[in-house]
Amino acid sequence: MIGPLPPGSRTRVGPYRLLGLLGAGGMGEVYLAREDGATPVPGAPLAGLVALKTVLPGLDLDDGFRIRFRREIAAAGAVRSPHSAALVAGDAAGATPWLATEYVPGPSLAEAVRRTGPLPEAVVRAAGSRLALALADMHAVRVLHRDLKPGNVLLGAEGPKVIDFGIAQAFEATQLTRTGVVVGSPGYISPEHVNGSRALLPASDVFCLGAVLAFAACGRGPFDDPDMAAVIFRIAHGEPELGRVPAGLRTVVERCLATRPEDRPTPHELAAMLLPGGAPGRFPWHEPLREQFAAHSEQALRCAASVGVAPPMPSAPPQGPPAPPVPTRRRGPLMALAAIAAVCAVLGAVYLPGLIDGDGDDGAPAAGRPGASAPASAPASSSGPTVVPGADAGHTDDFGSRDGKLSARPAGWRPWTSGEGMGEYGCVLSAGTLVCSGERGVTALDAATGRERWNLPDERGSDAGTAGRAVAAVDDGTVYAFVRDELVGLRLTDGKRVWRRPLPDGRLGTGAVYANGVVYYVAQVKGGSAGTLVAQQVTGEEKAQKWAVDYGEFEFTLLAGDDRVVAVGSDVRVFDAATGERLQGGGEQNAGCGHPVLKDGELICVAGDSLTVTDLSGTARPRVLAKGMEGAMKPAVTTDGTVVVSTPGRVRAFRLSDGEERWHYADTLLDKAVGDVSIVGSSAFVHADVTVDSYELDAEGKNPPGPGKVFSLLPVRGTTPALIAVDEALFLSSPDDGTVLSGFAP
Repeated sequence: MIGPLPPGSRTRVGPYRLLGLLGAGGMGEVYLAREDGATPVPGAPLAGLVALKTVLPGLDLDDGFRIRFRREIAAAGAVRSPHSAALVAGDAAGATPWLATEYVPGPSLAEAVRRTGPLPEAVVRAAGSRLALALADMHAVRVLHRDLKPGNVLLGAEGPKVIDFGIAQAFEATQLTRTGVVVGSPGYISPEHVNGSRALLPASDVFCLGAVLAFAACGRGPFDDPDMAAVIFRIAHGEPELGRVPAGLRTVVERCLATRPEDRPTPHELAAMLLPGGAPGRFPWHEPLREQFAAHSEQALRCAASVGVAPPMPSAPPQGPPAPPVPTRRRGPLMALAAIAAVCAVLGAVYLPGLIDGDGDDGAPAAGRPGASAPASAPASSSGPTVVPGADAGHTDDFGSRDGKLSARPAGWRPWTSGEGMGEYGCVLSAGTLVCSGERGVTALDAATGRERWNLPDERGSDAGTAGRAVAAVDDGTVYAFVRDELVGLRLTDGKRVWRRPLPDGRLGTGAVYANGVVYYVAQVKGGSAGTLVAQQVTGEEKAQKWAVDYGEFEFTLLAGDDRVVAVGSDVRVFDAATGERLQGGGEQNAGCGHPVLKDGELICVAGDSLTVTDLSGTARPRVLAKGMEGAMKPAVTTDGTVVVSTPGRVRAFRLSDGEERWHYADTLLDKAVGDVSIVGSSAFVHADVTVDSYELDAEGKNPPGPGKVFSLLPVRGTTPALIAVDEALFLSSPDDGTVLSGFAP
């Protein structure tokens, strides 16, 4: 089950310490590993253990291999399903590419059938239903597996899980296989594979699952034949052998193996066909498999016990699902690696083939929901203005320096994922606390762990509509947020209200930006289409409304500089930040300004197929900085005046002063995703769809060598996530389902 590390082999890969060998193939190996310095989590004895897939040392890795490995990381990260092994982390750009997923203590389906024979029909139905749901989750984020076979299904106490996205492909991705090369495993590929299709369908995965179900039920694949040519012929012409498949399952498998894709069931339909009455509460594994789960868990625990504090060993085989692996970065003492290898060597060899190939009141919001915990100690107050959505009031998305020191991250930080409904409208980071606004209202999360500190429910009611985020800013330990018809100050440590100001005429607040102690926001008429632009002082002794200006619309973007406020809507209007007086600049000539950015008094816009810039100090018309901007998303502007923008298939950089193209990167081999850009030190991050790509910028702003590392964080849900960067850590929030995530910067 877990083999010893071979003599003289490597002992660590990336940030992980290797504990034992799970399997090996022609180009790669899979190890049981634990992040260096991690210690077990009480109540979750297998927490922190991962299955780490990497390449053999000494291989000459070409760009094509790295692209494929990078795609595997992206595909694994895109899929969030209880029925597939979750991605923990990965690096395709380092000297040794690696991919870490959750460790599932159990055999592959291929190994289980080889050891104990075909599975009972009830088990096959339950397993097939969950595997179908795994495919549904994959297809929902536009990912195809393309190599579903018995070796790529792991069996664990909680149920089966799909693994190995080695040749997974996004629906719209460019094909990386060569002409005439069939992807997938013979005997478990669809007619579309065989016929050389360059556009496999979700139904292709369903065909492969049908073949897997036949194998699970009778111990043979439906197209098994010693003659490979015969296998391919039978798949292409629809000649499966299903005589040994139980009669009750045969019709379902036949539907899956239909030659025409349109005749096969969808994954959801297949799940219902297999379990018409719904999934059982407890997975119906039979005893021989439960014994295998116990053996795998025991050996993993012995390896885990050799790294620091050992969890207690179970006195009997587990009778229910074990606690799921929980990634951890907590530090603890480590034993010598030689002891690890020695302990694991005693355990014997195991083979897992699937892993290879009124200012205040006493009201405070409710504490964290069940499962959340309060922080061990309150965070220190912020020492100054904080990182807000858009990075700054001008939305330049330049997050400053990136010195590579761990001290810049929140103490005890590790990657994490929150629940839904927390961050649809973005987040603000201050003093180790991430304050987010979403359907649940205002929620404060521990930036190190993602645990909920406090929550203030959204009390603005249905009239708020799409009014936008409730959090306006965080400064000096105070969160400024819209609650009902008030702008309130909440104490960052516990959410208690310490300050409040009513909004004009009981209106709703939205679209806020913060600069120099002032919150600029739109007071929207409830149920109407008009708004008022308001400047509210929130720091200093006199916290008074500075000015208010009626505005004929309410759907516009606010940007703030040191001395002016810019409203970008159907036109562009410029106001004096101190008095609210309308200034020259902007006007209808800037109509159609998309993804606006304000930098040193100049407004940068994506306007149709152009990138434009307008000097707002006078009446100058916009000048075209660059053409060919079709499909461009929000650019970022560096401190030295370089504009970086992402268009489908390309990332480009222009000098703001004269429009000279400083560099570009054509991403022709990769998915043609396009997303917003953020700058952290010498790195440009493009965040969209399922990945965050990094591009290293040299000091002279010349063409970078190409994409660097990639980290997959969010599934595809139609819109670009909001990003906050702090040194080597990223925080992203989904505007669609409100999930907030944190992970390593690429």
